[in-house]
Amino acid sequence: MSNKQSNRFAAGRQQGYTLIEILIVVAILGILAAVAIPSYQNSVLTSNRSVAHAALLDLANRQEQFYLDNRTYSTDLTDLGYPAAMVFSNSGSSAVAINDNHSLVASTSTERLYFVQIDAGNATTFALSAVPQLTQAGDSECGTLGLSSTGVKAETGSGSVSDCW
Repeated sequence: MSNKQSNRFAAGRQQGYTLIEILIVVAILGILAAVAIPSYQNSVLTSNRSVAHAALLDLANRQEQFYLDNRTYSTDLTDLGYPAAMVFSNSGSSAVAINDNHSLVASTSTERLYFVQIDAGNATTFALSAVPQLTQAGDSECGTLGLSSTGVKAETGSGSVSDCW
């Protein structure tokens, strides 16, 4: 083939991608996103439960220390060492808001994951709960997590206690 002929054929070659190729790539990306995004969101909800677990166990520990010192359990989080500025009333219960760094945040903060609260308490028993907030409220599998003075763990979602704890 002469040089003239090879240039003629080279000029006719297509460059870039065809519409079909682009549509195939977009379809593959759509399928991957449809599988990956819900899986990721579920993973985030599951990992955020550890924040509630830690907060409930810490609160139970504070209750037990208070009981050792006073021979009664408290219904007020300020008695247990929580700063008064961070404690608020949630449905009549003394509560604090926590974020994913296990830190206390304002009850109106957009970073809050759970309201951790004392649901019931008297001289001999207490009941604690972690009520999911904002995006964590979408955790229908576990919902509100609970812990009693006897160590009984609970959840209000569609899952089992063993799955949620």
